[in-house]
Amino acid sequence: MIKRRLGALVPVFAVVLAACSTGGGTASQSAGASGAPAAPTLPIPSVVAAKDCKVGVSWNNYTEERWAKWDEPAIKATLAAAGAQYISNDAKSSAETQKTNVTNLISQGVKVLIILAQDGTAIKTSVAEAQQAGIPVIAYDRLIDDPSTFYLTFDNKGVGKLMAQELLKVWSKGNLAIIKGNKADANADFLRAGMTEAGIPDVGQSTADIKIVGETYTDDWKASNAQTEMEQILTSNQNKVDAVLSENDGMATGVTAALQSQGLAGKVFLTGQDGEKAALNRVALGTQVVSVWKDSRLLGIAAGVAAAQLCNGTKIDALTGVSKFTTPGGNSVSAVQLAPDPITKNNLNDVLIAGWITKADLCKGVTAGSVNGC
Repeated sequence: MIKRRLGALVPVFAVVLAACSTGGGTASQSAGASGAPAAPTLPIPSVVAAKDCKVGVSWNNYTEERWAKWDEPAIKATLAAAGAQYISNDAKSSAETQKTNVTNLISQGVKVLIILAQDGTAIKTSVAEAQQAGIPVIAYDRLIDDPSTFYLTFDNKGVGKLMAQELLKVWSKGNLAIIKGNKADANADFLRAGMTEAGIPDVGQSTADIKIVGETYTDDWKASNAQTEMEQILTSNQNKVDAVLSENDGMATGVTAALQSQGLAGKVFLTGQDGEKAALNRVALGTQVVSVWKDSRLLGIAAGVAAAQLCNGTKIDALTGVSKFTTPGGNSVSAVQLAPDPITKNNLNDVLIAGWITKADLCKGVTAGSVNGC
């Protein structure tokens, strides 16, 4: 799985291989304080030398599981292979703090900025500040609707489509709730658009077979907010909810708590994304249909490779593999979108082989032999 997906990634940044390089490196995950499982070494493509180049990363909320466990180690290892320096800060879910943090990174002399935006609109003033200083910006995982940025992400519309497709394989008639992410994050609407493409009724609509009985955005993608929203939807519909499209695994955890309190966990079909440990265990247990897995180590590697190129003066629109992406605001941005993988009970071995999760965590409480991987 890892080799196949890296193989798809390398051509995207093939210009790196033709340049003066450090000879590459490796990024690996091992058991430790971060809680990451032991994993096969993840090879890093040869990276253009970027000695003494300082790359700044502005995290929107570092406490979210994937950033510290998967994305950051991959970015760090790739930059280290290039000889570049990594510095970062954490906005702790505050758009105002993130703007201050970006200013701080600029003052420290970074040559490239990687920004995981808390609010894609509010951060535009910081992008303008970076642009004035001649610093290229990588919009990491979340869109910043500004034509000067490089948008690096997984195919979020594709993620939403995969979630809906997997749901529709096992359920296609009844009452549906949709728990969307943060309204200020364009990903929430990209995911919803993908669901519509897969055959889910659009916002405010229903069909003869599928009735949307609740649909809401969720502040900061928080599980606690999602739990409250799901409780309200259950109450207003006398618990008559047959399926829930949750836009990520963290919120699916909150939804699960609400369902459990009503004895409905495992009886209501549920989706998510991100390949979080608890969600993958729910897939194995049968209480979640799918977690669309985005191997964010690959996204981190791609960010590090792109940052090394940008350190050497490569223009954003000259990065190999870049295509133009039209934003909801009508802007054309340079973008690379990686392909996600839906993880269901039929292919749980994929995340085990990749070292994404331990068998003990995946199969906790699961009857041996009842599903693939356990």
